[in-house]
Amino acid sequence: MKKFIVAPLCMAILSGFLVFGLQGKSLMAGDGQVIMENRCTTCHGAGRIERAGHDMDGWKDTVSRMEGKGNFGEPLSDAERQSLLKHLESL
Repeated sequence: MKKFIVAPLCMAILSGFLVFGLQGKSLMAGDGQVIMENRCTTCHGAGRIERAGHDMDGWKDTVSRMEGKGNFGEPLSDAERQSLLKHLESL
């Protein structure tokens, strides 16, 4: 009888870890896009950003330059900057 209870319980726990783990990754991957939409598209259309085609060094330079502009808002935290750069590089 214990086997019939323990096996499904273990499967439910493992499934929960997989589901929550995947959701966490999706949320992290989406952060850069959200930052881009909230910060970058106040001055540029998303299409212009997506067509820029920079490599990581180009994006670092661009983000640093844009942070100095008045419409960008508060400076990004290190975590926000890394998330934004990862997203921009993936375009």
